[in-house]
Amino acid sequence: MKNNPVIVRWIDITSWNGWNGDIVDSNLDEPAEFFTLGFVVRKTKSKLSISDTYPEIGTLTVFPMGVVKSIEKIDAKKIGKRNTSSSKRHR
Repeated sequence: MKNNPVIVRWIDITSWNGWNGDIVDSNLDEPAEFFTLGFVVRKTKSKLSISDTYPEIGTLTVFPMGVVKSIEKIDAKKIGKRNTSSSKRHR
């Protein structure tokens, strides 16, 4: 697993119930855009897996690559000093 955090920009299905002529007429019928922060666990041609924690894998999110619009690396040094030792615990 790589230790630099990333921001994944991705799109998802959007739906409305009822009569929605106004939504279509005003061009609001677009997929929703989201951003997710995490650590890359695995990236292949078909999927991207990220974890919400490092160095151990916590919650895993798997994106089909077809919905991923960008993966932006974040310089961890800019967001504060990290403690990657799993033997040290906060009290």
